[in-house]
Amino acid sequence: PHKVLYGEIRDPISEQCIDQVLLTFFKAPKSYTAEDVIEISAHGGSWIISRILQLVLEQGARLAEPGEFTRRAFTNGRLDLTQAEAVADVIDSASDRALNSAMSQLKGGLSKRLNTLHENLLASQAQLEAAIDFSEDGLTFESRDTTRKNIHQVESELKQMADSFRQGRIVREGMQVALVGKPNVGKSSLLNALLQEDRAIVTPIAGTTRDTLEERTRIKDTHIVIIDSAGLRDNPEIIEEEGIQRTRAALEKADLALVVFDSSQPLNENDQLLIKEVGKKPKLVVLNKSDLPSSWQKDQIESFLAGEQPITLSTKTLNGFDTLKESIYQKATRGERIGESLIITRERHRDHLQQAAHALHNACESLVSGFSEELVAVDVTLAMEHIGTILGKTFEEDLLDKIFGQFCIGK
Repeated sequence: PHKVLYGEIRDPISEQCIDQVLLTFFKAPKSYTAEDVIEISAHGGSWIISRILQLVLEQGARLAEPGEFTRRAFTNGRLDLTQAEAVADVIDSASDRALNSAMSQLKGGLSKRLNTLHENLLASQAQLEAAIDFSEDGLTFESRDTTRKNIHQVESELKQMADSFRQGRIVREGMQVALVGKPNVGKSSLLNALLQEDRAIVTPIAGTTRDTLEERTRIKDTHIVIIDSAGLRDNPEIIEEEGIQRTRAALEKADLALVVFDSSQPLNENDQLLIKEVGKKPKLVVLNKSDLPSSWQKDQIESFLAGEQPITLSTKTLNGFDTLKESIYQKATRGERIGESLIITRERHRDHLQQAAHALHNACESLVSGFSEELVAVDVTLAMEHIGTILGKTFEEDLLDKIFGQFCIGK
């Protein structure tokens, strides 16, 4: 152990030298899996690697299952379940924000906070059980109101963490931004400008885009998923109708709508239809074609957009484009930097946090209503179980299969 050895790997039958390698032995528990591990560092050619792998398998080794190394690390106590999940998130990260969030979780940021809350509940549980066991012995315990306040504090923190999932999902998966507008207002040109390459067909013919087109890009340190879609208008051609339905579906799932108008054309009923379709969805209003004379009056804009501050730009000259990108970035990040606050990025965590908070809410209600400590203790125990499930203190094999089955084989 604690040495790196240099040597050759040879075919035991032909004695052919396959490669000159470095061999490192990690003695348990000082390895990734907390087991004895040997690593072979070879030259990177795919043929060399395949030959070495073939020889190792012929000597009785087997290929690892997807996520097996990290699963062993979890099983052996090297990582808790949130840290194990973070390994996959580090690998899959598509932006600096996603990477920073995953690294924070891998280093134990989420684990430490949840363990602290678990310990706080354990202290409250001890007070409840002591009151149950020694209520007739004349001993003095923490008041029910103090216990309620302590439990409520944990409930509030769990709710806050669960509520961060909307932002956390955006960090991990990217913000879904739907481009919506009438036909021929410049949505495809705007998509190409955001991507800085031509990915969408641009023609002067209205209704060219008849399906949704999904592309990925980054603005600063944030991953953005942009969805170009068919134009929305009354009485579309039959072939457009399916595309419009897909536009509505894309708008429904989007985190943000870029509502694009052609400021060189007068307002009409299709503009009214567009605003109605978007409804209360978070949005940025874009007045495109600012390089042409505007047909929109200031009072029309204020009345029509009901207080929304539009972004005026031209996809031809790119004037106003930096303002749009900064506005999208602010919507995606809410002005926060990863590391300033703990965020939840996985739906599994969010669900258990919500259920734990609900159980603690019931516990507080029981204390206020004068119900017995036994009943309160049941809900506190349930909340601790949900926290424990997030950390992997309790788990089912099916859950582990689902989590680690999403890993690549090398991890």
